[in-house]
Amino acid sequence: MARKLDARRIDEHRHEAEIRRYFKNRQARMHIVSTTRTPHGQVIDWIPRKSQLRRAERLAEPPPHWHGTHSASDKRPDRRVRFELEDPEIERGPEGTVPVLRKNLEAIRFNQPLRKLLGKYPHADVLVPSCGRLVPAPSVDGPHRYAFTDQRAICFGGDGVLSAFDPYCENDDDFSLMQIAISNSDTGRLQTVEAGWQQRKDSYGDWVPHLFTYYTTNGYSNDDDNVGGYNQDVDGWVQYDSSVHPGAISSPNSTRGGDQYVMQIKYQLWQDNWWFMCNGHWLGYYPARLFMGNRSVFSTLGDHGERISFYGEIYESNETPGKTRSDMGSGYWSEYGWQWAVYHRNLRVQTDRSGTFPDYDGTAWSSDPDMYDVESHMKSGSSWGSYCWLGGPGAG
Repeated sequence: MARKLDARRIDEHRHEAEIRRYFKNRQARMHIVSTTRTPHGQVIDWIPRKSQLRRAERLAEPPPHWHGTHSASDKRPDRRVRFELEDPEIERGPEGTVPVLRKNLEAIRFNQPLRKLLGKYPHADVLVPSCGRLVPAPSVDGPHRYAFTDQRAICFGGDGVLSAFDPYCENDDDFSLMQIAISNSDTGRLQTVEAGWQQRKDSYGDWVPHLFTYYTTNGYSNDDDNVGGYNQDVDGWVQYDSSVHPGAISSPNSTRGGDQYVMQIKYQLWQDNWWFMCNGHWLGYYPARLFMGNRSVFSTLGDHGERISFYGEIYESNETPGKTRSDMGSGYWSEYGWQWAVYHRNLRVQTDRSGTFPDYDGTAWSSDPDMYDVESHMKSGSSWGSYCWLGGPGAG
């Protein structure tokens, strides 16, 4: 037993040194102009917007229009969450700068390697064929569990409304999220852009949900600069907005049986960049060149998606024996419906480059229906358009 404890401590010291060195070097490369501490304790560094770009690269401009308002219905009213920097009373950086969240290394544990902190599938270096594409092998760390809707279609974007809750997570290392994902596997290796809200203590240092973005160019097999990873923890993402950023805390969130709050989200491929919008803010973009490599642009996510999904996901770290009790969404089954279950509403898919947005027509599926489920209402004809209820309490 003593040898095991000594080996564990040695691993933690090694992981801590690796993680601290990585983020220290990353911060040293940034041109930090000023720093803000938010009321929730997040530390925001402000950098010149153009300092994120390569030499001779020009800052892209966001899409000119957002098609639709996704207004709430009278029978099921909900309101947008807000983010801390939207408060005009909070100190902001100078004109021309954008916010970058500083990783709170004093509030996370170091029983994880850097690779796990950066990525979604930390042991995905082994890929296996599934449905004609290569996907990550089952994680030796713990399973991922899903409840989602999914539509296979050539697409150039998608949007919708995700209800926002503060879920219970059983362990520091578990995560619970709701998101949109647009993917392409034409080359046989999955590429994605993803975004939504996520809670994971070992990523953010707290027990509250955060807005997140993520991308992979290689089927989750590696996460690094211009390869894949979360938020602004790796190079790739270009921050544009000065009020809302990846990693921002969302508040208030929905109350079970009470007031409902949402995030309005959208991805759109516009002038060779995958732009992400939340609550009317074009936050920033992933350049299409990230997905090209040595391949033809016409067969990668750099040119189009071939699948769009809206879903909930749980990562179960196996720290506690047995199946996880972490909440997906509110922790209530889909059958509980309004004010209790999580919903995704007014879901749409962009089917051409000119901006046509018909209603989404996803197929529902749950990986573990005894723990989390989904109830689908595609093209409902109601004010919610295509929507679904989803979630559950896990093994609880």
